[in-house]
Amino acid sequence: MSRRLPIFALPGVVLLPETLLPLHIFETRYRAMVRDALEGDRLIGMALLRPGWEQGGADPEIFPMGGAGEVVESEALEDGRYNILLRGAFRYRIVEELGVDPYRQARVATVPSLPFSDGDAERLARSAAIRLFDAVRREMELPPLPAEDLSPERLASEIALRLRYAPPELQALLETDSLPNRFESLAGRLREWQRRIRFLAPHRPGSLDPGRN
Repeated sequence: MSRRLPIFALPGVVLLPETLLPLHIFETRYRAMVRDALEGDRLIGMALLRPGWEQGGADPEIFPMGGAGEVVESEALEDGRYNILLRGAFRYRIVEELGVDPYRQARVATVPSLPFSDGDAERLARSAAIRLFDAVRREMELPPLPAEDLSPERLASEIALRLRYAPPELQALLETDSLPNRFESLAGRLREWQRRIRFLAPHRPGSLDPGRN
């Protein structure tokens, strides 16, 4: 089943499932988008612009898969601008673009994530990811994970946001349907950072950040 969704396309923003995204809305077309969303189902589809978007004119090409967010907080400013907070609600794939009057819209299909095969596999992946992240976090001074109990989907998203992924890497993670594969990708990045930390440790002053090497 498909649904109509307003599309907010940006060059460096990927909305991962169950994460929060603050936005300041100032362009006229996006003010209209937010007004309509607040009067409707409060959903906005975030989309990453493809490389070369600068030459794409008024309707540059976007990745067909994105993250839909629900407006969970909004502030209307006196001059018509908005501050809003989106929470990732679901992944979507564009079925058909519906034009840009006054803002970009598309018919999209929801793309559910594929879960772990069983509870034991999920618990092992979660504990391994948290253990690896905590070990790297202390060395790299990364922000801690939220204290509350996180769903597997949110845990993967929160770790990814702390690992300094470039937008194309976040897009690739968003497009990974399988949660086990998403966790394996994150674990691979964390193990890589561990190796770099151990290799550089004897050769650097304590203030050097190996993540920037």
